[in-house]
Amino acid sequence: MKTVKTIVVGGLIFLVPFAVALLVLGKVYGVAMRLAAPLDGLIPIEAIGGVALANILAIAIILLACFLAGIVAKRTWGRKLYGKIDEWMLNLIPRYGFVKSMTESIGGELDSTLRPVLVRFDDLAQIGFEVERGPGDLVTVYMPGSPDPWSGSVAQVTTDRVDALDADFNAVIKSLRKIGRGSSALLGSTSG
Repeated sequence: MKTVKTIVVGGLIFLVPFAVALLVLGKVYGVAMRLAAPLDGLIPIEAIGGVALANILAIAIILLACFLAGIVAKRTWGRKLYGKIDEWMLNLIPRYGFVKSMTESIGGELDSTLRPVLVRFDDLAQIGFEVERGPGDLVTVYMPGSPDPWSGSVAQVTTDRVDALDADFNAVIKSLRKIGRGSSALLGSTSG
């Protein structure tokens, strides 16, 4: 019975990000449909290929909004605004940094919020994520737990103890969930 409970809880944790994404997309689609409804009445065509014109217009509005957001993101003031919103989200939602790093890793972003690193202590080393470099010689590192990488601790270590891993964020998370299986492949290439 405990195994079934563990599997169900693990499945729930796995599905939560998808549910949140679907919820957000559903809300965005609802807003786009409300914007598209008046336009639908102005155009004499009711359907294209069996799809209601309002649905097509709603999707076009969402794509246009994404395009415009992409243009704003390339501007200096847009990057500053994004930085402020990003900082606010990191403070408001503790797991936002993890979710952001996972999505950036999928999208191939190079400047990930949490960079995979190997942290060396006296007689052991642990895979972690570099959060930021502080003043002087200190690096803030998040040390995730295993098999639950959402639970861990934060450490301040000197830069000479931190080696960047040439590894994908999601591959590190997958290894941690498997209690370290596959970590030797992750450790194959480290850099200071």
